[in-house]
Amino acid sequence: MADDDADQKNSEEPSASNKRKPSANMQNKAKKKKKKLKDSNFDLDSGPIARVRWFRVVLDEAQTIKNFRTVVARACCGLRAKRRWCLSGTPIQNAIDDLFSYFRFLKYDPYCTYNSFCTMIKHPIARDAINGYKKLQAVLKVVLLRRTKETVINGKPIINLPPKTINLNKVDFTQEERSFYLMLEERSRQQFKAFAAAGTLKQNYANILLMLLRLRQACDHPILVKGNQSEYGGDGSIEMAKKLPKEVVIDLLAKLEVGSTLCGLCNDTPEDAIVTICGHVFCYQCIHERITTDENMCPAPNCSRTLGLELLFSSGALKICISGKSSSAVASSSSDNESSSISQSSFVSSKIQAAIDILNSIIVMDPLTESYTMESSRSGLGPVKAIVFSQWTGMLDLLELSLNINCIQYRRLDGTMSLNLREKNVKDFNTDPEVRVMIMSLKAGNLGLNMVSACHVILLDLWWNPYAEDQAVDRAHRIGQTRPVTVSRLTVKDTVEDRILALQEEKRTMVNSAFGDDKAGGHATRLTVEDLRYLFRI
Repeated sequence: MADDDADQKNSEEPSASNKRKPSANMQNKAKKKKKKLKDSNFDLDSGPIARVRWFRVVLDEAQTIKNFRTVVARACCGLRAKRRWCLSGTPIQNAIDDLFSYFRFLKYDPYCTYNSFCTMIKHPIARDAINGYKKLQAVLKVVLLRRTKETVINGKPIINLPPKTINLNKVDFTQEERSFYLMLEERSRQQFKAFAAAGTLKQNYANILLMLLRLRQACDHPILVKGNQSEYGGDGSIEMAKKLPKEVVIDLLAKLEVGSTLCGLCNDTPEDAIVTICGHVFCYQCIHERITTDENMCPAPNCSRTLGLELLFSSGALKICISGKSSSAVASSSSDNESSSISQSSFVSSKIQAAIDILNSIIVMDPLTESYTMESSRSGLGPVKAIVFSQWTGMLDLLELSLNINCIQYRRLDGTMSLNLREKNVKDFNTDPEVRVMIMSLKAGNLGLNMVSACHVILLDLWWNPYAEDQAVDRAHRIGQTRPVTVSRLTVKDTVEDRILALQEEKRTMVNSAFGDDKAGGHATRLTVEDLRYLFRI
């Protein structure tokens, strides 16, 4: 987008003529910082690609550079070119900050320096979302060419896809499940009223989200609400935690247990909460994926700490270090009072049973299956397959038990898996006619995966931002799909899920976002106090 001559003008480093002569102490610090940066850059400027003066550089899957602090992002932004393009199907994955790295690569003045970006885009959105997003839309209009499946040129759609049918499947609780849910809902409502009476709703925002999380999980399976302490991180993190001073361990544990912290990546109550050695809290799945794909760097703002799996601590691991008990002893003590039959993993919840019924009807588990598969094979379509999504890996664990009992072959995909295993499972699902089901976490489903071998999608639970669900469905409903696609959204009657559905539709029409159609995510879908009152029926 800009000639190479503009690179120096757009650089984030001030010129020598614009700053005072530094003191000797400042010079020493600057030398150390420069050396450290040079070491971490792996001599970015000396590579053969960096030395070429390109006419045009095109970044495919440009969201790879969304974290501008990574070595990959800095290397790409350091390339010399007269023309620059970014191609991406998901340009905003976490927050508005993702856009800065694109502006920096494109040399889009004045937004290509972080101070200017924050002053002119990020901070105005934080102060006034509607007007802030309108300004961002105007900024993007200059450099953005956007095409969606609904885009029409000369009266015709730019792509022709098979029809997509969305079914809302209302599930009934069993009597035991209903009793459990109503007890939890009433307790949560009373706590919400207490916060409201004390005038501390905003201060307890994260606590309220945690209560909502438990209600949503209770709609899936009661065992998800038990609150077992996560043991993610493994023996390596436990051994590392034992080497830390006790006061540091206690401080890290306090950050996890205070209950007022949101995941720094998905901006929701953390699932399988993890605290990093640098004191930032994330969902295990969110942070695991980032540190294995983004140069092992902490994704928290203004933090460049290098992380490894051994530097991610669960509350369970930290408690073991403080108490001196073994992990088995901690696990057994946390489950002493879990005697209810519906709080056991062997219990098949109403929602899991509904999903299994749909899968059985899709696969047709009877003698006709073989002839149907042979007919599909001759037509070149292959067997009918399905993708099942859930937000919670714990729900996927429970679903796996029922899939095995029903002899349904499946593969799994979530953010905690290695890249090699992910690729293998995706390949098996797309090519092996015996593998009929893929179970996926909703977060892993936003990664641009192509799964057009599936023509059925089942959503086990609802997300605040409906466009996160749309992205998941697009794994199957995309270019290359030859069959009509059926989407089944499972919800439980007379629960918080009914109110989430209504809230989703409201969000679709009322929230302005970066692209003018409520698809920016993150800040645009943050629940207001009025939303929370509605969800708790107050």
